[in-house]
Amino acid sequence: MRDYIYYTVAFFIAFPFTVTFLAYWITKLRKKHTWKAVHNAVQWSAIFFILGAGVLLQLLFDRTFFGWIILLLLVSLTAILINQYRKQTDISVAKAIKIVWRSAFLLFASAYLILSLIYIILGIFS
Repeated sequence: MRDYIYYTVAFFIAFPFTVTFLAYWITKLRKKHTWKAVHNAVQWSAIFFILGAGVLLQLLFDRTFFGWIILLLLVSLTAILINQYRKQTDISVAKAIKIVWRSAFLLFASAYLILSLIYIILGIFS
């Protein structure tokens, strides 16, 4: 049973687009609202894109980049909170986390695609 869970998580890290599609499909079936399904799919699959891009970076450069990824997310959160403080008097940490999470999805989904192509090209030519 434990192996099944490990293999499932490894599959979702290796192919995070399946998580995005499954989360979208399940939410679309339950709520019948397209934008809620898109937002739900982004929220659930962002972590798998972050982990997948980190693993690809580790495979390409033989170094771990997870510390840098966490630092990037924390600096982004800090910048958004400072921006909120300057523009508004109230700071909403929940809104800032939501903005960071959605932008992390866009950044790491793009990074995952680019790094996957680089890894495939390097595998073909080496």
